[in-house]
Amino acid sequence: MKEEWVKDMGEKIEFPNNYEAYINKGLKYVDLGDMKEAETCFEKAYAIKQEPKINALYATTLYQNGEYKKAKAITDEEIDYYNSEDNLTAFYVSILIKGHYFIQAEKIVKSKLAQNKKDASKWHSLSKSIEKEKEQVQLQNEKKYEAILKNVFSMGNQSFEIQARTIKEVNQLPLPLFIKAATTLLSNPFVNGIAKTTVLEYLIEQKVDNTFVLEWFGEQRVIKPVEILPVAKNKTVQEIEGILKETIENNDPVLFQVINQEANLHFMLLYPFIDEVIESPSQWVSLYLKRYDQVHEVSTKDSVSLESNTMNKWMHRLNDEIQKWI
Repeated sequence: MKEEWVKDMGEKIEFPNNYEAYINKGLKYVDLGDMKEAETCFEKAYAIKQEPKINALYATTLYQNGEYKKAKAITDEEIDYYNSEDNLTAFYVSILIKGHYFIQAEKIVKSKLAQNKKDASKWHSLSKSIEKEKEQVQLQNEKKYEAILKNVFSMGNQSFEIQARTIKEVNQLPLPLFIKAATTLLSNPFVNGIAKTTVLEYLIEQKVDNTFVLEWFGEQRVIKPVEILPVAKNKTVQEIEGILKETIENNDPVLFQVINQEANLHFMLLYPFIDEVIESPSQWVSLYLKRYDQVHEVSTKDSVSLESNTMNKWMHRLNDEIQKWI
């Protein structure tokens, strides 16, 4: 039997009797132990008609296939149905446990136990399951965190791309472990400045008042995140962004994007001592324009000074640093 037909506009329409066909086929797959195919059939049936019983069949296959978060989303659509009978509620709690929705699961179990039901064994069993799953999650996290910290300690031997991936992993750490990782990472001379700035800005966001040693262009600097403004709020950064918008964005949007991207990399590398290097935001912008052979308003005297001044040397130094990553 053909399962679907197509309208003139190409839209697929399910035949009404497909609903029963999908359910029957799904049940056969369950008997065969093929829960993946069963899930597909129940999903199609549920798309045609959202009934509580097919919701339960669909959720069961999702649960069996380890798709716990999706199973929770599906069961939540018929939550009154799962609250209507203890066995259904127990199944819902099992989904919550495997999906690591522990607070919600504990709330339901405590409520059921407080009702002093004659048969409370299932709720005591689920309570034990919650604690067991919590312990497993904790052990898994400890192993994961240990691996991340080990990776942090070897960041000096990693390429720029791998260092970027390591920083993403570091963001998964609880704050105490993040601080431990940051202590090592910030003082490592072989970790790139952008990675350090990413970590430092998270410490600022978390209002961490610990003291850290930051290796910054061969110097050891002592910093305290809680006392530092993020990059975007730095006055020099804001002034340069304003000059770029005013002088370039409307006249040459492409050049604006190129220079703006380069400037952002420079800010990340210089942070948190941007102001020490960029003494004049307007001259810093002039250096960008000069690099891209643009006509700009500087006198011959200024032009000569720009070639030899400290900022010009810093810009070359920053671009040499960036070239190392390519």
